[in-house]
Amino acid sequence: MKVLVTGSSGLVGSEAVEHFDRQGHEVLGVDNNMRRVFFGPAGDTLWNLERLKGATKRFTHADVDIRDRAAIEELIRTRRFDLIVHCAAQPSHDKARDIPLLDFEVNALGTVNLLEATRQHSPEAVVSQHQQGLWRRTE
Repeated sequence: MKVLVTGSSGLVGSEAVEHFDRQGHEVLGVDNNMRRVFFGPAGDTLWNLERLKGATKRFTHADVDIRDRAAIEELIRTRRFDLIVHCAAQPSHDKARDIPLLDFEVNALGTVNLLEATRQHSPEAVVSQHQQGLWRRTE
């Protein structure tokens, strides 16, 4: 099975990467380290990306911003995933108050980009979304 994990260097995304890799699936992780933008150097997730590269066998990484509609569309059109686990998000409610437009772009626009690209180019894929502590399954 081909699995796409967005937010793959974050807490939940990295766990999803390891889970599906252990099961023998091909996993592509998408993460552009926006956590560093949100929270400064303390939020940097590059250490986790490097850890994943060493701890997994079937994981590859793509530095893609989910707000980039063309890049997301190209990725889904060319790779045709079976499962998409969407974990990319700006996770802090307190921070959202300070950066409402960026929060909206990452959480809402990024999700719409991902869902629309899936609808257009890989409608058979299952999308599982995790943002802000909630799991939702969308087909």
